Amino acid sequence: MLIYNHIEHYNINSEVSLRDAFQWKFDHYSSSSWELSWLNNISILQDKVCETLLRPNEIKRSIQALSSIIEFHKEIFHQYLQSNKYDEIFSKICYRSPLNQIVCQYIEPLVGLLRDPLTICEYDNIPSNLQIDEEAAMQSKRFFLLGPSAPYQNYQTPSKIIAPWLYRQGSQKILFDIGCSLFTGTTNETGSSSLTGARWFYEYFRSHSLHFDRIIAFDRANYPPHVYWKQIPADLMGILTYISVGVESNGKYNPWNILKTIAKRDDYVLIKLDIDTPTLEMELVEQLIKNTSISSLIDEMFFEMHVTVKEMKPYWTEPPGELKDTYKLFKKLRQMGIRMHSWP
Repeated sequence: MLIYNHIEHYNINSEVSLRDAFQWKFDHYSSSSWELSWLNNISILQDKVCETLLRPNEIKRSIQALSSIIEFHKEIFHQYLQSNKYDEIFSKICYRSPLNQIVCQYIEPLVGLLRDPLTICEYDNIPSNLQIDEEAAMQSKRFFLLGPSAPYQNYQTPSKIIAPWLYRQGSQKILFDIGCSLFTGTTNETGSSSLTGARWFYEYFRSHSLHFDRIIAFDRANYPPHVYWKQIPADLMGILTYISVGVESNGKYNPWNILKTIAKRDDYVLIKLDIDTPTLEMELVEQLIKNTSISSLIDEMFFEMHVTVKEMKPYWTEPPGELKDTYKLFKKLRQMGIRMHSWP
């Protein structure tokens, strides 16, 4: 995550542009009106999420949001918007430029169950191109609006590069997959039911001719080496580090301790946290909230936070917390400058 870094003796006539000579800093987070309608009423909506999502106006917004995100993700580095046509739907993470200009970039809003809004509930008459089967619906990741594909306002890059507030040219692109499972997304050596964890990010990056410089994958399942490495693509050999033990809140298996030894603030860092151990997950999240030396390194984070909500009881049973707690946490992390997403 980039922060402002003043350079005292910058020569204005230098061939190095101001954009490259200075770093950007996070300025603020702005909720869309659609997000605010959920945030301000989530205690009431807790027990009627699907009832609300099935209202005609909510379905219209969900279709517009998903259709737009799918289009945005077909390309990267190009979306410069002069209009405000998406402001009612998408929330914004805003950054301050070296020249004191505010630039805002879209992110999917915190609405519904904080996952694909056209899944889980029983929908009728949605466009056929947005219909997905039950298994894919549960694992749907099409509601994520990742930084490299997210449109922004008030700024236009001179060439197709990752927005400078997310990544500085020549730095690293790093993924921490905490709770990685097998790369294929299954518990056996053959077949793949859905794109999970590192594979999903790998496919997104590869589709746009990007590559990770480092992938750190953790899993306590301790798969046999021949099972784990057989499924790893050849171009990730030497880039992916597999740590076959469960993460811990302290010591050498604390992922944040490892992150701080690998990442710098001008790297583009993605975190996926899904170890299905709520107490430990929340300990790790609280650590990054309290410690800016951790949070300042993270650009995007994906987290499946299990709470008690009617629609998810068949999958999550009744863990501590309510949906309002997830909304509060995710908004707080976004207000810290992290593009926070709800992993399915």
